[in-house]
Amino acid sequence: MDIAALRLGNVGQLDSAEDVVRSLGAVQGQDYGQSLWAIGLRTASGRIADVEKALQDGSIVRTWLLRGTVHYVPAEDVRWMLGLFSARYLARQTPKVWQYHNMTPELMSLARKTFVDALTGGGCLTRREMIDLMADVGIPDDRQQSYFTFLNLAQEGVVVPGPPRGKEQTFVLLDEWAPHQRTLEGDDVLAELATRYFGSHGPATLADFANWCGIGVREAARGFEAVKPSLVCERFDGKEYWLPPDLTPGSGAYLLPAYDELVIGYKDRGAFFTRYDEIPISTYNGMFYATIIEDGQIAGLWRRVLKKTSVDVELQPLPGFDAGRLAGHVARFSAFLGLPVRVVVKDPPAAGSSKVSWRSRT
Repeated sequence: MDIAALRLGNVGQLDSAEDVVRSLGAVQGQDYGQSLWAIGLRTASGRIADVEKALQDGSIVRTWLLRGTVHYVPAEDVRWMLGLFSARYLARQTPKVWQYHNMTPELMSLARKTFVDALTGGGCLTRREMIDLMADVGIPDDRQQSYFTFLNLAQEGVVVPGPPRGKEQTFVLLDEWAPHQRTLEGDDVLAELATRYFGSHGPATLADFANWCGIGVREAARGFEAVKPSLVCERFDGKEYWLPPDLTPGSGAYLLPAYDELVIGYKDRGAFFTRYDEIPISTYNGMFYATIIEDGQIAGLWRRVLKKTSVDVELQPLPGFDAGRLAGHVARFSAFLGLPVRVVVKDPPAAGSSKVSWRSRT
């Protein structure tokens, strides 16, 4: 079984950003520029404006969910996902964390009331405007109080990041921005996540699913059992991998953005390094690089350098990879951005090294 090629077979040509996000269950998105491409490359011909329009009209939402990390999800799924993940995140807010940020429950309550008053009735404020509101009621931002507050109130389901205003993040009230929420509770939540995960990430193990969610294996198993009858099991190297019965291997060369689900969606990423030398794909503190993929195998690193009227794509292919195979995907990337692309091939990253010469940037 070629695990990596089969996983690449999940990268279909869907119609819209909303279809992509729903199919994957959630799309990691803390790097805004990179994450737009993560969604776009999975559509047949979508452009960056199409993905941003989905954010502007509220069909998808970008907020803190799985593992306390920023993800895109369909707007109607925010609250039931918060029901599973938010209590875990808020429980990690120990007294020491509150003390570090110079925050108290009383100050959080004041910030909550201030924001609700300001946003009620369709309000939409930038991060800077929210920080100014906090300062007006006596809450400074000298210890990252704003970030701590925004994240906690998002986990409570009070606010959610709204439509971007240019390059600035905004906040809105969740109840007003996405009033039509699906209702899922208990093991139905786990089953829904398992259905989406194995349907879009398989072949995957139960441990992969648990790691993706950020929950324990026993809890993940409750959701997995519900979807298990619809999946096929393949045993490889002593592990059970589960996948949809109609999945076929993918092929071709791709430019994957940093934090792409094809790489980050698994606990064990060894299947991506059976053809080329193994290279670091993240930093010691969890920053993931943009990768070159060939038939599911990691074949190098890349980055984009945006200019006023064009973009450079700088490639660091591994020895043995023909960069010419990327021509079609580079053209797709150019069409997505609506900019001409110049390809620059650089020396390969050092195999087995703990460092690389540059970090993927937006």
